[in-house]
Amino acid sequence: MTRTARTLTVILLVLALAATVAGCSPASEPGGTAASAAPAAIRIGTLPTEDSLPLWVAEKEGLFDKAGLKVTMTSFPSATERDAALTAGVIDGFMGDLIAAAALRAGGIPVKVTTIMLGATPKEGRFGIAVKPGSKVTALDQLAGKPIGTSSGTIQEYVMDQLMLQANIAPEQVKKEEVKKVPVRLEMLMAGKLDAAALPEPFLSLAEKQGARIVAADTGDVNLTQTVLVFDQKYLDKPEGAAAVSKLLVVWDDAVALINKDPNAYRALLVDKARLPAPLASTYEVNTYPTAQLPKKEQVQDVLDWMKGADLLSKDVTYAELMWSPPAK
Repeated sequence: MTRTARTLTVILLVLALAATVAGCSPASEPGGTAASAAPAAIRIGTLPTEDSLPLWVAEKEGLFDKAGLKVTMTSFPSATERDAALTAGVIDGFMGDLIAAAALRAGGIPVKVTTIMLGATPKEGRFGIAVKPGSKVTALDQLAGKPIGTSSGTIQEYVMDQLMLQANIAPEQVKKEEVKKVPVRLEMLMAGKLDAAALPEPFLSLAEKQGARIVAADTGDVNLTQTVLVFDQKYLDKPEGAAAVSKLLVVWDDAVALINKDPNAYRALLVDKARLPAPLASTYEVNTYPTAQLPKKEQVQDVLDWMKGADLLSKDVTYAELMWSPPAK
């Protein structure tokens, strides 16, 4: 199937989903202020990753209902389908990363980041570079000039570039082998078809459990992989949309408090929703999560500068354009 055919297929699937979701998500009427408006229904797109656990906990524990929110969550198999759903108006917001948000904004889809979901501290949402089982490589500088499996134009490539930079490896010595799908990349690494691979969690832990060695990770002074909750600005500009997201961020904090008090209480939910691999189901460390907060300006600017250098932005995007704060009451 050609790329054009695949794109058309995605669009048709998204439009079909739009009809279904629209049927269960009543439209809200504009007017009023964020403080006085009744909150609109919220449609959120997620991926099967650990980043959305507080949203799943809020759903499970009835926190949305208690806050008077109607929240519909749809899990997408890939970021491509997720972004197409936002563009088609099927969802109002999504779990994603700064690269996805900035690319949409530069491409004419006005979106705003409302909070970090995971990655406020270096311990959250680990990302790293692993070498195949039996490799004699023990440090990142030994990979200079050697191909590393990654996916171009993604947060994974960004973090890999930053880790190599921290190891004082010159850009011309950073060699990349394109393997877009993370499960395939892991499989190739474990089979010895890749000498090294850049991997997010939980694939990084799975690689280590199966005999790979982690030679670098973003668990130092600064976390490089913030995932964020992104909303269409058109939704946020409506008083009822702003009211809904303001309440959603309060619910987020309530769900985070439940998880951080006893992370293992939600292990089964995480295994189910994030589709954790069976070997990790009972051992994978459940993250603690950050309360609602925006990414730091310098962290966002680093990502934007990298995207510009990699020719991934069709026009400049600023921190102020990309961030959202609840309207003053």
